[in-house]
Amino acid sequence: MFFVSRKLIYPFFLIMFSLVIFGLVFISFLNNSIIVNDPSVSVSGSNLVLKMQIENTSNHAIRGVNVLVRNGVIERGFFLKGSDKNSVLNPGEKFDFVAAIPLEEVLSYSIEVRALFNKTIFLDFELDESTIDPIKAEVYLPKKLVYGREYTYPVKLCNESNNDLDEVYWIPSSSAGDFKEVFYEQIVSIKKGSCETLYSTLTPNKVGNLSLFFLMRIGSIEKRELVVIEVIKNEEDLNQ
Repeated sequence: MFFVSRKLIYPFFLIMFSLVIFGLVFISFLNNSIIVNDPSVSVSGSNLVLKMQIENTSNHAIRGVNVLVRNGVIERGFFLKGSDKNSVLNPGEKFDFVAAIPLEEVLSYSIEVRALFNKTIFLDFELDESTIDPIKAEVYLPKKLVYGREYTYPVKLCNESNNDLDEVYWIPSSSAGDFKEVFYEQIVSIKKGSCETLYSTLTPNKVGNLSLFFLMRIGSIEKRELVVIEVIKNEEDLNQ
């Protein structure tokens, strides 16, 4: 019977194992069969829209193609064709990838395009400041109101970003009993570079300094403003 020394077997298997690992690493990190064409980000309504064309330049199918989006707040992954099983790029295939991500109060985004046994492609995008602070709001209210009198006041919302905004939520609120009104949210669409004016009524139920809160929401972005109103009992006190 022929015996092989363990001193010879162990180094042999160690060398073979190392070669396999090295081959997998080589394939994964040096295989550039996937390329990305025309990557871009834009804003549509309350979403950030990522677009790119992903191309398989090889002569074999590539499986498990997926895109990972990070911005420091969220991390979201997308399979190319809905699921891992279907996310296959055939030889020479070009796929137009589109994904919508809710807007956050973040300017920097990093993108990874990944696939089995392929080098990961890294992309970085920096958004303009107006993207996360797109609306300038002005509330026109007198500094003093008279108890029990109804006032109609305007709120001017101006879109200072480079994108049309489909859904801008404007939501007033106050402490219970401070005002007669039942407050409700208003939703308005505002084209880039234009303004919209909302009208509401306000009837003080108390005398003193009352707080009125305003919440503006665009996607996941929220801005809050506090207005303190002095309410007097008699109209004669307005000029004091």
